[in-house]
Amino acid sequence: MPQADRAVMRIGDHLFLHAWQTLRAASQPGPEASRWRVGAVTWRRTRLNQSCVDFSMVQDAYALEHPGPGAPWGLLVVMETWWDSGHRVIRSQVWATHLSGSKTALQDWIRNEAKQAERVG
Repeated sequence: MPQADRAVMRIGDHLFLHAWQTLRAASQPGPEASRWRVGAVTWRRTRLNQSCVDFSMVQDAYALEHPGPGAPWGLLVVMETWWDSGHRVIRSQVWATHLSGSKTALQDWIRNEAKQAERVG
């Protein structure tokens, strides 16, 4: 992949998060799945939720780990949504951070797998 293409998508930017969301939607076996694999990459999802009379919140944390072959890497993506008492979304955000290993290998893998998912889907 040419260096210029890599510079366009950075971990956590909207292009990266869109590619990641495409891949997650295509690969997650079901809405309650907490662990699955895509190739050599292990996905783990942890859900936190809280509610009270005035609001509720759900936070899904996705930890991805690629141990090899090739360059190992780790990624954390968090999806968080808050609702008011009328079930109207009052805040929604997604963010990502590189945890370990090769950023370039991570970006390439997300980009390539998302493109494959789009072709299949």
